[in-house]
Amino acid sequence: MNHDFIEHFRTALRIKTDWPGNAKAGDNTAEKPLVDFQNYLAETFPCFHTYAERTVFSPYSIAYRWPGTGNIPEKTGAADSAPVLLLGHYDVVPAETIKWSFDPFGAELKDDYIYGRGALDMKNIVISLMESAEILCRNGFKPKRDIWIVLGGDEERTGLLGAKKTAEWLEEKGLQFSFILDEGTPIAKDQIKGVNKPLALVGIEEKGFLSLDLSVDQKPGHASQPPEEQSAAILSRALLRISQQPFPWHLTPAVEAFFRQLGLQSSGTTAFVMKHARMLGPLFFKAAGVSPATKALLRTTIAMTQLEGSSADNVLPSTVKAVINLRLLPPWTTEKVIERIKTVIADDRVSVTDHSLGTDPVESGPDQETGNSPGWKEIKGALGNVFADIPVLPFLMLATTDSRHYQNLSKYIFRFSPMLLNPEELSRIHGHDERISLENLEHCLQFYTNLMEQL
Repeated sequence: MNHDFIEHFRTALRIKTDWPGNAKAGDNTAEKPLVDFQNYLAETFPCFHTYAERTVFSPYSIAYRWPGTGNIPEKTGAADSAPVLLLGHYDVVPAETIKWSFDPFGAELKDDYIYGRGALDMKNIVISLMESAEILCRNGFKPKRDIWIVLGGDEERTGLLGAKKTAEWLEEKGLQFSFILDEGTPIAKDQIKGVNKPLALVGIEEKGFLSLDLSVDQKPGHASQPPEEQSAAILSRALLRISQQPFPWHLTPAVEAFFRQLGLQSSGTTAFVMKHARMLGPLFFKAAGVSPATKALLRTTIAMTQLEGSSADNVLPSTVKAVINLRLLPPWTTEKVIERIKTVIADDRVSVTDHSLGTDPVESGPDQETGNSPGWKEIKGALGNVFADIPVLPFLMLATTDSRHYQNLSKYIFRFSPMLLNPEELSRIHGHDERISLENLEHCLQFYTNLMEQL
């Protein structure tokens, strides 16, 4: 194991790039750690910074262009000579220190695990990217085509100041990338019922994101004289109607390909059902939609996440409010979803408004679900060199990533994190005692080194 790499990673974890809840853009206290992290990269990886062109946009974004030699074999197509974009982010979510067994920003090494906020999401990948580039530079390697590495500092807060502005800058330059690779689903171990072998799940589609405020106003007053119909009851009926009318089932190309290939790893009736999902239609949805994990792959989901009423137990609230969070499958756009929610509620007394920025689903590119699009050869090649004999399956990214802001720059976006994680390890992302094994950290370094060597 590369000792310098481990220490570079541990130092990166100690830079407290979370975001205080009351901070705003321009707050020096909040932004200084982001700048410190950018400076740390420049100091720690000097060879790469000698060869790469570095553009710092703000505390929230930094871009590197590693120029290619242009020494492309004559018979390659346009996609094989176009630049490649590798994405990451160095901001992290806050940590409830009191609920951790270790200092969330102490980067403690114990029993071959490194503990710290960002260990899995995603300073592991950021430092692996930079360390891989540094090692290759020191060894005299030069890519045949341009490699761009873009790192964001506000992915956990929608990426509007980082990824979105950088994507606009790249678009203005007229750039188009052969493919884009961002964080995403890992190699799943014991996460899929009935499948005993690990599976590398590569996200080629991404669900959309939308949070909505549902609110009902009423005249405030003393709880001793409640009105005949209370705002809380009106809002409760609205939430009940929403829960009773879920969005329809839908099978996207990536999910269909995932189940079909998963069927090849199974046997018996289950294998037949998965391999013939579209043909079976309602029977497949009935069989597959029994667990929250598979249900999330097959429909737009609704999570009721927040409720708010009076601040006192004996005062009628002037407004009661609920927040619902939706993850959108095509063909549901944010606009169509809002229309449907209003129709289902069917009560003008319930106001439906945006809670925050919403994004539409990002669909896969042409032939991406078949494994024949640009990017697959390189990703599978890197995976095969690090994780031998692990099947690679197309998948649907359920969470949102910075890559959604870059969809105008390539038809082919991949979302993958080269780590082997079981359900317990996966639950530590954004959770307590987030940690990464030294083995998984080494896997990240090997994967990105192998990937860059192919470019």
